[in-house]
This record gives sequence, C-alpha cells and structure tokens, in this order.
Amino acid sequence: MKHQINNKVSLAAFFLLSVTASLANAQSEPVYSRGDWVIGLNATRVLTDEDLRSASAGGASVPNANLSINNDTTVSFDVSYFLNNQLAFNVFGGIPASADLQGDGSLSGLFLGQTDYGPLILSLQYHVLTGSNFSPYVGAGVGRILFLDEKDRALTDFDVEDTWAPAIQAGFRWNMHNNWSANFDIRYAPFKTDITGNLGAAPVQAEVRVHPTIVGIGATYRF
Repeated sequence: MKHQINNKVSLAAFFLLSVTASLANAQSEPVYSRGDWVIGLNATRVLTDEDLRSASAGGASVPNANLSINNDTTVSFDVSYFLNNQLAFNVFGGIPASADLQGDGSLSGLFLGQTDYGPLILSLQYHVLTGSNFSPYVGAGVGRILFLDEKDRALTDFDVEDTWAPAIQAGFRWNMHNNWSANFDIRYAPFKTDITGNLGAAPVQAEVRVHPTIVGIGATYRF
C-alpha cells in the first residue's frame, strides 16, 4: 500500500513538472527581482520507499533480509535568494523526521533501531513567468542526509551513516496578498547508506537504499 501511495505522489510530481514546462515560454511582468529574499514554512509529509540491498551478521550473508521505514510528518523551512527574476538559490531544511527501522523478510519481527533524520538541500530553482498569481517552479541540487539520535533496539551500537543525495523538486506559489504566498512543493532525494550494529555478539552490516518523496504545503513571505 505504501508503494502505491508513493507512486501516486511521484506521478503528481511529474504532472506538475509537465505543466511547468508547458508554461516555460509565457511572458509577463516578473513576480520576483534580483536581490529578493523569500522564506517559507511548510507542514511536510515524508514518504519513503526502501530496499535492503545487502545484510550480513558475523560475516555471513543474511538471505531474504529486508526492512521497512515508516512515513512521518514534520515541519520544514526554506530560504530563497533571487539572482534575477527567474533564478534563485534555495536552502531547504527542517525538524528531523523520525524513522523506525523494522525488519522484514527473514528479519521480520525485529525492531532494528530508531533514528531521526533529514536532508539539508541546496538547489537552483527556475521560476516560470505566467502573468498571474500562479507561480510554478522547478529545481535541482544536492542534499546532505543527516542521521541524528540513533537509538538501539534489537541492534546495539546502532548507527546509520550520513550520506549525500541528488535532489529535484517541483512546486508552485499562489500570491495571496502583497508579499504573502501559499506554497506547495514536492521534493525527491534518493540515497543509499550503511547501517551497522550488533545482534547479540554478532556484528551486523547492511546497505539500504531509500527513495524519499517530501511533500510540503505552507506559506512564504518575500522581502
């Protein structure tokens, strides 16, 4: 079920990208100018697909091992600086999401560990001129995925390694009043990382690939 929901969100993102591309040649008075700062605050849902690519315990491979990571809701913020009326640097962060790593497959029934995590993303955004209150944008960049406050469960000395991720986004803003706008965006930042710990006396090592879709809705203010 989670995979089906995430696939629908991804399709919505591609639809938004297509709409944005179709507007790319529109001409109008720009909403933003060089030197503008825009800050945003969003309620954010983190949806994950994950796959345990390899796992070993005591040096021996663990067959049919997998895991699942719960979705979570948190608060995110972002800050944009406009280089001209269409290009902006954007920094994205927020309150870390919480992740419970539950064993699946041959690891079913094991609560492996718990961690808080989140990306810090730097992107270059392109904002489309539409001649209306509707202002779509796309962006691409790189993110650092940080894992904080790891907690032991079935695994002791539980640790998840920080890592890098490519990041893409699509969204739109709707000007409501003067400098205030409503905002909706979708970000995608896939990554792989290593998990280590001990199961009893046996050292455990695993590589997991995670495909998070980050959906945010909130408000922005332009300075």
